[in-house]
Amino acid sequence: MTGFPLHQEDLLSFYPQPSESPLHRPWIRANFATTLNGVIQINGTSSGVSGPPDKEVFKFLREHCDAVLIGASTARKEGYSAPKAPASSIRAPLLVVVSRSLDIPESSKFLDEESPPLIATTELSISKHNSTISRVSHKATVKAFGKESVDFVELLAYLHAKGIRLVLCEGGPTIFSQLLDRDLIDELCLTISPRIGSGEPSGIASIGKTDSIDMSLGSYFEVDNYLFCRYLIRHAQK
Repeated sequence: MTGFPLHQEDLLSFYPQPSESPLHRPWIRANFATTLNGVIQINGTSSGVSGPPDKEVFKFLREHCDAVLIGASTARKEGYSAPKAPASSIRAPLLVVVSRSLDIPESSKFLDEESPPLIATTELSISKHNSTISRVSHKATVKAFGKESVDFVELLAYLHAKGIRLVLCEGGPTIFSQLLDRDLIDELCLTISPRIGSGEPSGIASIGKTDSIDMSLGSYFEVDNYLFCRYLIRHAQK
C-alpha cells in the first residue's frame, strides 16, 4: 500500500485475526509508534509521533479487538476515553486500566457509566484506597490481581474466562516491558514515523532478561513514508 486512505481489505490482510489463542489466556497484540531515533512521545503524548495513516491503523486495531490494555499513567497523559463500539459490532472493547497505586482522579475520561472499564490493581492498593474505590465504583470495576504487584497471568486468565480472545496493548512501555518479561506478548504492531523526534529517546521497552527476544516479520507496508511492521514473537520453549 502506498496511498491514503487505507482500505479495510488491505488492513485485514496485514493485521489478520489470530487463528488461535495461547492456552488459558487471550492473544496479546501490542501497538506502538516511534520516531526513527526512538522517541515515542513529543510534548508528553504520542500524537506528535503519529500521523493520519497511523491514526487509521490505530482505529482499525481498536475495532478488531475484544479489550484494550493500558497503564493508568499513559491513560491519564493521553486523555483516554472508554472505547466505542465499532459499526460492525454491538459491543465496545473492554478498557482494562492497570493501576498499582489506584491514583485515579474522578475526572479521568476513561471512567464511564455506560462502558465501565476494568481497573486492575493489587490487594494492597484495595486495602489502602477504599475511598477511591467508592468514588469510582459506579463508573468502573476495580479488581485485585496479585498482592503487591499486578499479576498479569491472573489478569489474562480472568479476561479469557470472560470470553475475551484478543487484547490490544497500547502501552505504555512499562506495561509492555512487564508483559515481554513474562513472555505474554504474541504480536507487535510497530509504526515507524518518518521523523527524528525531539526529546529523550526512550524506546518502546526495557526488558530485564539477559537474552534478547526474537521476532519474525509477519507483514509490512508503507504509506506516506510511514512504515508499518507487524512482528510475531517467538515464545520461549516451556
